[in-house]
Amino acid sequence: MDKSDNLNIPYIMPSQAQKHVTHNEAIKAIDAVLHLAVLSRAVAIPPESPTGGDRYIVPSGATGAWSEKETSVAAWQDGAWAFYVPREGWLAHVLDENRMLVFKAGGWTAAAFAVAIPDQVGINTSADATNRLAVASPASLFTNTGAGHQLKINKAAVGDTASLLYQTAWSGRAEMGLAGNDAFSIKVSADGATFRQAIVIDPATGRPAFPSGAQGLREQLAADRTYHVAPAGSDGNDGLSTGAPFATLQKAVDTALALDCARHDVTIQLADGSHAGAGVSRPLVGGGRLTIRGNETTPASVMLTGGLSFANGVHAKVSGLRIAITTDLIHALSVGNGVTLRIGKMEFGAVGANADHIFCDNPCKILLEDNYTITGGARRHMNIGGGGSLSGAGRTFTLTGTPAFTQFAATSHCGTIALSSATVTGSATGSRYIADTNGVINTFGKATTFLPGSTAGTNPAGGIYA
Repeated sequence: MDKSDNLNIPYIMPSQAQKHVTHNEAIKAIDAVLHLAVLSRAVAIPPESPTGGDRYIVPSGATGAWSEKETSVAAWQDGAWAFYVPREGWLAHVLDENRMLVFKAGGWTAAAFAVAIPDQVGINTSADATNRLAVASPASLFTNTGAGHQLKINKAAVGDTASLLYQTAWSGRAEMGLAGNDAFSIKVSADGATFRQAIVIDPATGRPAFPSGAQGLREQLAADRTYHVAPAGSDGNDGLSTGAPFATLQKAVDTALALDCARHDVTIQLADGSHAGAGVSRPLVGGGRLTIRGNETTPASVMLTGGLSFANGVHAKVSGLRIAITTDLIHALSVGNGVTLRIGKMEFGAVGANADHIFCDNPCKILLEDNYTITGGARRHMNIGGGGSLSGAGRTFTLTGTPAFTQFAATSHCGTIALSSATVTGSATGSRYIADTNGVINTFGKATTFLPGSTAGTNPAGGIYA
């Protein structure tokens, strides 16, 4: 053997003449390939004025002195190009690319190394089987390569957890992420044992919910909402099902007024039984209509022992109720300024001698949308004043038991009652009507005896009956 196995460096042989020649060739080879760093691997034409020690990897298609020397290392030594054929595993740093290459399978490629990574890494602390990466540090930095950076936490299935847990003295205090489902949630704990959900974001809609409530925020509806009220319910319930009803109508009203309805309607469904009245002090936030509904097949099954009052521009409907009030001076339906009230199928029982079934003394609109029954008396069944209006077309009023009224219908101060094609069944006692101080009662041509009562109606001070 006259050359070394790896670098192919010539040996000085026994009794060899001019040993210095062989020695110098070996030195030149070592100088060319040891700590190999080439200027480029993209130059195909040999440079015209190279500097001693310049080295290149000869690319495909090279010409001139480099012709047919593809992949070899060309080194300018002693005024001529010397070529060194690489062997498997040689490394070369390409300066114009700042890249490390390895000669493998007959070509130069980017150097890559298989590194064995331990299954646990602890930096300034100890890792374990659960916390396989553990870091003890004042801070940890994850920065970008390119335009951004993502931190990814993956889970295997919907029912698993992918979250961030914040602790105090190794006891959980807050958690955020996908905890047992695919809804992003944030929950907190005061003791590390009991967690309460603060925010839950529906993955299908992106809408947040606040299961523990929220200060300064209203729940925004994405669809119409129904609240349930039953005599055996509890105002500690959420009222969203027949299995968890509120106990009082007022609680349901107050809950509805706390919503952002986003133009959706809210219905309060009263179960059969007896209920107290309620006041609706303002319209639903975000628009929408409030409906208070009982049993529309048998209104007598849902009894209100107190009145319903509506004020300040409320848009509401009542239907399927029987209202009977033993306390005087409380109207069955009291309608305030700017209110639009729609009245469906109802039963009006007796109220106090100084109270009305339907009362308003401000500009408002009352629409009769169904037939109803009158089973008890009042000061007036309809008392419309102050520029308010009540209207209904084709409605039937059924009176039973001959209820007593001071006047069945009354208008004053530009209030109007308009009953087109109406029908009255049954009878009552008291005056049929009073149209006072520019009030108008329009029956569209019906006789002055059309409205129920036992005595004639009157229209003093500019009132009109037509």
